[in-house]
Amino acid sequence: MNVTIHPAMPEHAEELSDIALRSKGHWGYSSEQLALWREEFLTFTPEFIRDNQVWIAVADEQIVGFAAIKEEDGTAILDDLWVLPAYIGRGVGRQLFGHVAAHVPEFIFTSDPHTDNFYYKMGAEKIGEQPSTIQGRTLTLFRYRQTGNQSGGGPVGQ
Repeated sequence: MNVTIHPAMPEHAEELSDIALRSKGHWGYSSEQLALWREEFLTFTPEFIRDNQVWIAVADEQIVGFAAIKEEDGTAILDDLWVLPAYIGRGVGRQLFGHVAAHVPEFIFTSDPHTDNFYYKMGAEKIGEQPSTIQGRTLTLFRYRQTGNQSGGGPVGQ
């Protein structure tokens, strides 16, 4: 499968919101829970895309995933990495993560428990746990630091 990575445009905001919701829904959460999360953290705006580093993954002539880095107090945070369910397990997430790592050599992020193993495989290390009042549970807190011997997927389609 040929995947290219491009910067997101503000006009992609609604499509990215849909991808995030569908991706989160892949893990079996209830429609009520997903509706709450859509309001809280699964909706993306044109301003979010303009103000942060956001990349889209394109395959089969459609956006199939995206990743976003934002900065808070000088720290890079992988705020989002979402892949359409039909593309999960097909290398899209690996390529997005690799693209982010090629542009941002160190960042932190939290992970849905369903995706922790993916991030371990990408070379991220667990540095703690973080309570999520929005999600009503504790999330794994990770750090990724490029060391030169990791194989997170590398840059794709710049």
